[in-house]
Amino acid sequence: MGVDKLMGAVADFFLHYGGWGIVAIFVILILFFGDRLFTSVERFWSAFRNVSTFTFKRYTSTRLSNQILQATKSISGINNDLLPYRVKIKWIKSEQIESFLKSGQVIIKIRDDEDVNKSFVLAIAEFVRQGLVHNVKRHLRDTHLVQAIDLCAVDKILSNAYMESLSYFEKNMLNNLLETDEDFAKRFEELQCLDCSGLFLPVFLNELSKVLRRISGQYFIEDYETEAKSFLNFLIEFCSDKHKKLCYNGKYIQISFGLIANKAFISRHGKDAYVEKVRESLSSGIQTVYLFGWGDRIKTVRQVAEKAIRGDVRIAYIKIHQYRHVFEDRSTARAICIEL
Repeated sequence: MGVDKLMGAVADFFLHYGGWGIVAIFVILILFFGDRLFTSVERFWSAFRNVSTFTFKRYTSTRLSNQILQATKSISGINNDLLPYRVKIKWIKSEQIESFLKSGQVIIKIRDDEDVNKSFVLAIAEFVRQGLVHNVKRHLRDTHLVQAIDLCAVDKILSNAYMESLSYFEKNMLNNLLETDEDFAKRFEELQCLDCSGLFLPVFLNELSKVLRRISGQYFIEDYETEAKSFLNFLIEFCSDKHKKLCYNGKYIQISFGLIANKAFISRHGKDAYVEKVRESLSSGIQTVYLFGWGDRIKTVRQVAEKAIRGDVRIAYIKIHQYRHVFEDRSTARAICIEL
């Protein structure tokens, strides 16, 4: 039917622009070479449709891959080891999703659904499940903790920019798990508590990843999970306790926090008091100091960090992580975490 319409359109064109002579020539060609001509046209039309379909699928898969990388850019900016992989999308007809790591890429085989939110959420979830702190999760046997890490990261990614996709994620993936799996719900709520205080990605996952960078020669570390859970408990207590313990000195992780929030302390002792605390922490064996502040204290945090790095050769670099601090009444404020 498509070829008949094409031939009719060609005949109309010749009639309009070339007169009856050209039409007659065209009719003679069809009479003598019709079968071969129609076959060639059909082959060309079929090849054209196949190329067009392939090109369109390639375009949409590349666009989705770029959207995923853009959405997860903030995670890679914290630490290159957190999510170091590229992503490649392959469209399939099956509803069954497949994903695996290959040559520095997360390959995701997924159906191209009409609901773009569904395709995006499923692809993001698979990318995070396969790629986020891959080496860390190899050492964790607590499946509920691993799943909570993945879905908390997906929730954070979607919350930052993709609210329509977030609604699909909550309705079709997250809420059912929270309602039916108490162990998962407990871990997820703990990690969300950390995230409200800016500790989930820049501190918790960052430190777990840095441990394996220092001792990457070992295939499996028997007490790594014990350390990870001990560190998680410390961070949860740090978020909830009014009288906070500012140092964690474990077997693999040694960090301290500096909270620059008390205006009266700053007025009385000045910024140098915080700089001195940073030096004392490093002298006591602490590997990393994290300085926090929000609102009008952000500038002070930056000044303390800059003064500390200028006066102490042990500080090789600083990393700035910006986030929104969520308070108990659910109000928020711009905040900063600086890693020394």
